[in-house]
Amino acid sequence: MRLTGKTALVTAAGQGIGRATAQRFAAEGAEVIATGINPDTLTSLDVGRTTVLDVTDDAAVAGLAADVGAVDVLFNCAGFVHHGTILDCTPDDWAFSLGLNVTSM
Repeated sequence: MRLTGKTALVTAAGQGIGRATAQRFAAEGAEVIATGINPDTLTSLDVGRTTVLDVTDDAAVAGLAADVGAVDVLFNCAGFVHHGTILDCTPDDWAFSLGLNVTSM
């Protein structure tokens, strides 16, 4: 219960590392706000509050930040890795990867 009394915000909490982290934070006593882009993956996540969030949408991120207020733990897990070589990566894939991994959140 190391996170009792703490508020934790987790992005990309619908699956994988984000989901496991949100669950672990909840198990450690945190009030978890779990976000993700896909509402279907959030519905089965029982960690407190879940909300849809596109971290590449500046207005949505600002709105959530204003709604949530101060957090004690921020776990930015949203990310994208192109499958294949750099030679297979389209300009759109490259731009999406940079936008999500570098400039979002």
